[in-house]
Amino acid sequence: MIHNITTNEIRQMTDAEGLVLQGCGGDIQEWLDGINSLFTEAEILCNGEAFKDIYVFEHDGLTNILFPFADIAPENLHIGRLAIWRLQNHHAFGGTWLSDYLPNRLGVNNDTADIDEDEISVLDQIQKARTKEKATPLTEPHKPQDHTKSEPEL
Repeated sequence: MIHNITTNEIRQMTDAEGLVLQGCGGDIQEWLDGINSLFTEAEILCNGEAFKDIYVFEHDGLTNILFPFADIAPENLHIGRLAIWRLQNHHAFGGTWLSDYLPNRLGVNNDTADIDEDEISVLDQIQKARTKEKATPLTEPHKPQDHTKSEPEL
């Protein structure tokens, strides 16, 4: 089943783990079917196991999907193969663990999981300002002097 949730709801999932795929445009059911098929072929999902419940949320203009591990029997999820798949395909799917996504993309840690919408808005503004600061040089870039030109003699 496909569950549409808010960014605030995903922020509350600090006790969960799963795979987040970023930038999932198009039909979400096709994503669910495609990932289940792909993971079965790659023997990441075993014994007929499949993701049934996924969570779709928007962040920074992207549609993202959380494939939670909670409903998958541990013996039917080959986490080592999934880790390798995630690294090999990060450029295509933007795959990351939920436990990495929460602090790195949403600024969430266990101490901030219980904050309200106004505090979240402030945190988002701070995160955007920090990102902008990192991209903006603090000083003008050094421009080398042109020593090929001679000064006019007086």
